Amino acid sequence: MATSTGGSLALKLAAEYDDIAGLILLSPNVAINDDKAKLLNNPWGLQIARMIKGKYMVARDTTEIYSRYWYNRYRMESTVQLQELLETTMKGSVFEKIKEPVLLMYYFKDEENQDRVVKVSAMQRMFNQLGTDSTLKMETPIPDAGDHVIGSHIKSKDIESVEKTTYQFAETVLGLKPKENE
Repeated sequence: MATSTGGSLALKLAAEYDDIAGLILLSPNVAINDDKAKLLNNPWGLQIARMIKGKYMVARDTTEIYSRYWYNRYRMESTVQLQELLETTMKGSVFEKIKEPVLLMYYFKDEENQDRVVKVSAMQRMFNQLGTDSTLKMETPIPDAGDHVIGSHIKSKDIESVEKTTYQFAETVLGLKPKENE
């Protein structure tokens, strides 16, 4: 179970190793939702980014609870490395190697109300390129989540749908049974 860039890494691992039982992906970072991100790992990308943003990326959310669980400031160099990771691993030749069951969830209501951090269209394209049998994969938008981080009560406005969809996938596709309370 992975979210954001953890989802990128989970996809890469699933493509390389056969002993993964399944993937539950919450807004995996298949592509950054900014067309200018492709400049980052090209010549002068870091320098251009610094001219525009400075030495650090700073989160919009400055609340105390956010900073307890997420970094709210990180060096611009990390964005260059992230873009390099995405360009070299989040592609059809990687996705087609994945045969494990996959659940994909993301925030999407309409063109105006969708994930602002990662590209929904890239997640959908990835889902269609998976080597997973169609009976073993599910794609579910969470239209009322309201945020990229759909799996946390701190950011998501619809954690119940994420939980319900996860349990449904775990039971019907992965064959897991809930443990009875003792």
